[in-house]
Amino acid sequence: MKRTYRFFLLCLCITLFALNVFAKGVLVIKIQPVFRGKPLILGDKTYVSENGDSITIEEFKSYISALNLIGPKSSFPIKNSAHLINAEDSATLTYTINNIPSGVYNLLTFNIGLDSVTNVSGALGGDLDPTLGMYWAWNTGYINAKLTGHSNVCQTLHHTFEFHIGGYMQPYVTVRKTSLQFPDIEINGETQATLTLIVDVATWFNDIHLSSINNVVAPSKEAMQIADNYMNMFQISQSDESVK
Repeated sequence: MKRTYRFFLLCLCITLFALNVFAKGVLVIKIQPVFRGKPLILGDKTYVSENGDSITIEEFKSYISALNLIGPKSSFPIKNSAHLINAEDSATLTYTINNIPSGVYNLLTFNIGLDSVTNVSGALGGDLDPTLGMYWAWNTGYINAKLTGHSNVCQTLHHTFEFHIGGYMQPYVTVRKTSLQFPDIEINGETQATLTLIVDVATWFNDIHLSSINNVVAPSKEAMQIADNYMNMFQISQSDESVK
């Protein structure tokens, strides 16, 4: 009888251990678009770039893809993780990752934009649907990121500027990879972890003078320069407090 009882306890311990090891967790990424640290308000708020240009933002969209969650002892590449951030659509500002293996994680890597394989796959569905306004054509592929608005320094009709940044073929490959470190978070099947991803669109204008560069809507050296700028627009905060 005692032997049976010990065997039962052993089986129970093994089962509980296995459930803990193989439990899947959830990470919610909250995305907050900002301009130089202030909340991004589309259409009716004027911001000032580091170059002193007064700017009103009308539209901001950006793809993130190939997300990979990494920890000291494990990593979790998220399959089919292309996600379109649209500052005008609050539903796109929350990104939930399910079925994450239990463990400690402290690094998030991802692409800003889409890789060449996705670009040559033709028009796709979901966040890659062409009706979302981020697809050029079969020979030029997807727009990786888009920023449009107005500035009085732009010598264009209605003082508009348009940045549609794309290109997947040399010499104008505009996909960029970023790596974001954060304090250890434990992901398991019992709690839901949260990270806040700050997206500062002011970085687009680093060393860009809108009086001379204000219409970039095809793969080009100017598109490469802007992509290099916005490679640094993402930062992670673990705080649940909104930017004010």
